[in-house]
Amino acid sequence: MKRYLRIIALTLFIGGSAAARLPAAEAKDPVQQDSLSDLIDVLAEKGILSTEEQEGLKQRIEAAEKAAPPPAPEKPEYPTVKTKVRVETRFSSVQEDEGQPYFGSRDDRTGGDGFALRRARLYVMGDLNPNTGYKVQYQSDWGHDKVNLHIGQMEWRGWEFADLIMGQVQSPVGYELPVSDAYLLCTDRSAVSNFLPPDKDIGLRLDSKRPILGRLDYQLYLGNGSGKHTTNTDGGYLWASRVTAEPRPDLSVGASYSHNRGTDYSPYQSRFLNKNGDPYGLLAAYAAASVDETCWEIDAQWRSQDSCLWAEYIRSKIAPDGTASITTDGYYVYLHHLLPYRGQRDKLEALLGYQQFDANRDVTDQYDLTAYTLGLNYHITGSRYGKPRCQEMIRLNYVWSREAEGEVDNDKLVIQYQLWF
Repeated sequence: MKRYLRIIALTLFIGGSAAARLPAAEAKDPVQQDSLSDLIDVLAEKGILSTEEQEGLKQRIEAAEKAAPPPAPEKPEYPTVKTKVRVETRFSSVQEDEGQPYFGSRDDRTGGDGFALRRARLYVMGDLNPNTGYKVQYQSDWGHDKVNLHIGQMEWRGWEFADLIMGQVQSPVGYELPVSDAYLLCTDRSAVSNFLPPDKDIGLRLDSKRPILGRLDYQLYLGNGSGKHTTNTDGGYLWASRVTAEPRPDLSVGASYSHNRGTDYSPYQSRFLNKNGDPYGLLAAYAAASVDETCWEIDAQWRSQDSCLWAEYIRSKIAPDGTASITTDGYYVYLHHLLPYRGQRDKLEALLGYQQFDANRDVTDQYDLTAYTLGLNYHITGSRYGKPRCQEMIRLNYVWSREAEGEVDNDKLVIQYQLWF
């Protein structure tokens, strides 16, 4: 009888040793291994195993467990390729189209409301090797005649202190402007974000991996200063920098600065002046590449379990050669709050928004904007706060707009559907 029990014990030991050598997904769990050790103790207490046999079996179990190597992680095969598509369709209704100023939204133009494909994006991204990545984004938006390259960048990640991004990339000025349209709090960016910070440009950007001074992350940028799809034509360059920090787990703050000397291009020139009829007579100076633009901003984002708050102030000084400079500025404040919906806390959220924009601080006119937004976002699949993020959602915004002079009836309703796949 004793001989048979010894055989059983050895069989259990062999089974436990084999389990220790199995891959992690197939190995015995710690409870089963402890049970084997307990059984050996019981057999020793009954006198079936000697003390030497008991210790020997336990040592062999321990040695077998230590000898089992962890499964090696799977190595990706390079190059890697991933594609994504994002589509945003919308319906908008503006009280009155005629005579309204343009503040950066398609709805601010005569005939701009109704149904439209607001944004369409194709993303192609991946890695060429462990230290080199790439990202290409094409866009086909309302108002564009054809598909165009929105972002085309290479990424070098081989340094320990920072990543180097080069190509047609986003300049690091402002908070709301670099945020993807998919993750905006409102259907559209604020006027100050649309018009003042330098947008995408061709250049080099350095993104820190290690904070400086213990807590400051930074971005440094050198670009052509002439916008997308264009080489430098004026001899000046766009210099930009941004620092961010998290003084508390629920609070992020940032500040940015940029200078573009002798430029022929800026969002203010392209989006505001061109589409509002050049109210301050600056387009000739831009055409001559004789404008110095300096922009700075500060921003903060606070978040709690159910709420988040965004706030940002941006100011630009525009100095044409031979004429007086102008200063333009503005700010926004957004408050989002999650609403309980069918037992889930990240599907439905309410929005309150407030913004101001002054296109020229020396003049009071129709381009001094005050706007209020009331909104509701519903995440159909995914959410802004989890993974997958915002795969499918509906936004509803109602915007009240007030101009300082020459006010028009341009309050609007926007319903927007967004899909990522």
